[in-house]
Amino acid sequence: MARHDTAQSYQITDSALSQIPAGRDLTIATLGPAGTSSEEASRFFRGHLRARGHDTRLRLHDRYEEAAATLAEGEADLLLVANAYADIAAFYMNPDLRLAAVFIKDTPHYGLVAAPGVEVPRLVRVATHPAPKPIVAQLLPAEYELDSLVLVNSTSAAAAAVRAGEVDLALTTAPAARLNGLEFISRTRPIRMVWSAFTRADLVGEQRLGQQRIGQQRSDEQQAGPVPVGAVLRSTA
Repeated sequence: MARHDTAQSYQITDSALSQIPAGRDLTIATLGPAGTSSEEASRFFRGHLRARGHDTRLRLHDRYEEAAATLAEGEADLLLVANAYADIAAFYMNPDLRLAAVFIKDTPHYGLVAAPGVEVPRLVRVATHPAPKPIVAQLLPAEYELDSLVLVNSTSAAAAAVRAGEVDLALTTAPAARLNGLEFISRTRPIRMVWSAFTRADLVGEQRLGQQRIGQQRSDEQQAGPVPVGAVLRSTA
């Protein structure tokens, strides 16, 4: 039976987390680099784990699939994924994974950022992770027109693209904007997000059935679904 714990006003539903041996050191793998919503959610989750007697560490990766691979290889114990991620089903369906916990936590504030002192053109190229791209149209100030979206692996990668001069604007988080020395040119807003924490079956006393490479096998339907990272989406408005 699932158990509910409350920490920092957010409720955590324990699906299998309590079955991980008490006192075990735990490594959480999630999406990086520093400044992502996943990093902030992981830091909150670490506080919950420490309160349960676990020492924890955090590993950040460029893609959720890379984070999942470290879980499969025994280099991490938990994988934290935002439920808005288009390919999260691969983790839910993997026979070697178990859903350990679920919680709701708002992301940091998102907004459109530019490099300070750089003139932003009327037609803008905007870098964004695929999941929050609908927010671009919501936040783009009226004086700008979207030329194209450039899809990248994370909100922090989007911020880095602006810093490198590869795009005009980025949809990113307040922490990533601060780390990259960027300025918001739009209003900001958080996203109320559901987060899923996965662990390996063997860590909760169950046999690993499939030994399948986590996150690597996708159905034809999944492959045809989300727009791949690195694609440039031209505005039709």
